[in-house]
Amino acid sequence: MAQGDLISLAQLKAHLGVQSNGDDFVLSVLISQISRAIAAYINRPFIWPRDVVDAFDGNGRDRIQLRHWPVISVSSVSIDGQAVLQAATPQSVGWLLEPSDLEPPGAMQMVMLRGGVFMRGWQNVSIAYRAGYQVSGEAVVVPSLAPFFVQAAQPFGAFVSDMGATYADGAALSCVPANPGAGQYVLDGGGGYYFSAADAGRSLLLNYGYAPSDLALCALEWAADRYRYRERIGMTSKSLGGQETTAFRISAMPDFVAMALRNFARIIAN
Repeated sequence: MAQGDLISLAQLKAHLGVQSNGDDFVLSVLISQISRAIAAYINRPFIWPRDVVDAFDGNGRDRIQLRHWPVISVSSVSIDGQAVLQAATPQSVGWLLEPSDLEPPGAMQMVMLRGGVFMRGWQNVSIAYRAGYQVSGEAVVVPSLAPFFVQAAQPFGAFVSDMGATYADGAALSCVPANPGAGQYVLDGGGGYYFSAADAGRSLLLNYGYAPSDLALCALEWAADRYRYRERIGMTSKSLGGQETTAFRISAMPDFVAMALRNFARIIAN
């Protein structure tokens, strides 16, 4: 899959029932075009996990809506250049991150202040955070027998990016291209992890980005619709032997795709 693609070539070919390789280039380009069109439609420059630092206008209130979601973690909050500490408990003074939906995550989130407000000003609030669709801390155990392979569960969508693996105590493992040793792993590109015999039986935590299933299905259906359209470019109807006429509905985006994408769209700009 090219970077940013919501589905793979194999997925689209299976959906279309295409077995030959003659249209692989066309289908690959179509996947990338549709994936970019979906990102533009939902007004979100990225959905894979990424670190961002956003500046906001202080609003005089005790909460600010973050631009990107779901939020994985917040690393810092400052107002007029002064750092604000994270609240140690929900009742103590400092900033708090609004909890996300969990199964799957989907709602936009706010950073809230206890014991203060975001003082009014122009771009005077800075918040550094990581956002994107990520499974964090998926617990696995390396098998005791070769090939020491673990498949990520991918509960909310297909694996798209590795965000690191750690031991249960938090010590990080390293991703290597081949022949992993102790504390290393190799990826197979589809959410599969290969570990070394030295780590057999160890408890690990996996972190990885994924393409939400609903977005992937939208990309799949829209790409399939555009691929089939090339057989009837410019046609609004077709007569079948003079006995029956088939009408074609022509639209930039299938209605059901547009409806499904509304749940992912960013509608608040700040």
